[in-house]
Amino acid sequence: MRDDIPERHVGGVIILTVKSGLKGALEALLKIRVDGRVASGFLQIVVDLKHVPYIDSQDIGRIIRAHLPVRKAGGRARLCNLLDKVLSVMKMTRLDTVPDIYPTESEAVAGLQSACSETGSLADAPA
Repeated sequence: MRDDIPERHVGGVIILTVKSGLKGALEALLKIRVDGRVASGFLQIVVDLKHVPYIDSQDIGRIIRAHLPVRKAGGRARLCNLLDKVLSVMKMTRLDTVPDIYPTESEAVAGLQSACSETGSLADAPA
């Protein structure tokens, strides 16, 4: 199951790629992965949803719950590569501005790095 959310590091940013939906054990796995990275001092996280074909309101809640610990710790979490159906649901629920959403992984990483260069540190960037 660990391969369902592989992790990479790009320039001080953690990239978590969700390989399928966020139901059941995958919700717990995403939360464990995010909480673990925050506890280790990684406060810049991008969640790549390119393999998630659809989300419902419960999935949005799961995404928000994964996003909150990063913000509370003073970091930033971003979403990227949302398919049209997923982005549409986020917009319909007006939650498309809670976590910042980027069209591509590289834009999400660049956005984090740009914000952090203004504050001087990847770990110290405000949410």
